[in-house]
Amino acid sequence: MKKLFFLAWMAIGSGGWAEQAQLAGLWKNTAVGIGQSAIIISQEGATIHVAGYGVWAGGGPGVWHSKGAKIEGARVKIPVTYTTLPKPGFDPKVELELEISSDAKILEGTWKNSLGRKGPVKFVKIEVESAPKTTVEQAPAGEGPTTEPATQP
Repeated sequence: MKKLFFLAWMAIGSGGWAEQAQLAGLWKNTAVGIGQSAIIISQEGATIHVAGYGVWAGGGPGVWHSKGAKIEGARVKIPVTYTTLPKPGFDPKVELELEISSDAKILEGTWKNSLGRKGPVKFVKIEVESAPKTTVEQAPAGEGPTTEPATQP
């Protein structure tokens, strides 16, 4: 019984596991009819910002963004604005309603636009690659401390 109470407290009383989910990163859109489609999510607490790109069948590339969407429990609603439309007549205002998987590696739900159209959507988080190996000379300038000792005046 204590274990059940603890799990309920973790899900409700502590603000919920999803508000603590780390969604920041690169996500692949697996929707049918859209190629090269990905989003990048940046996150500050329960607030996320999204930038996306995809190429539509029968159209071309589309570019979109969203800022200030809030994670609420195990769900997130993301109002999207297209800045580059993939085809003529495409509605630039779309909303994504997504369920966050328990491991925070899948965002799945529906998209809908202001014209009343809707459909399924699924994003899968891309695993982080290991950092590239570079020498001090190859590292981009301004990325932090070097391995050289500081000089004393």
